[in-house]
Amino acid sequence: MLLTCLVREIRLKLTDNDYLGFLSIATADQLTVEEKLKQIINYHLIVYRNKQKLKNERLM
Repeated sequence: MLLTCLVREIRLKLTDNDYLGFLSIATADQLTVEEKLKQIINYHLIVYRNKQKLKNERLM
């Protein structure tokens, strides 16, 4: 069985100040900007999915 993995690309327009601010946050965590964005997205996905689970459990 061959699994294919689709990769999505997200492009953001940031001001220089916003980018440099985010870069300093990522660097403080010893991450690249891309790694920090992935970390934030994964965190929000976990929170969203947990909220959905709680919502579904309450309906039962």
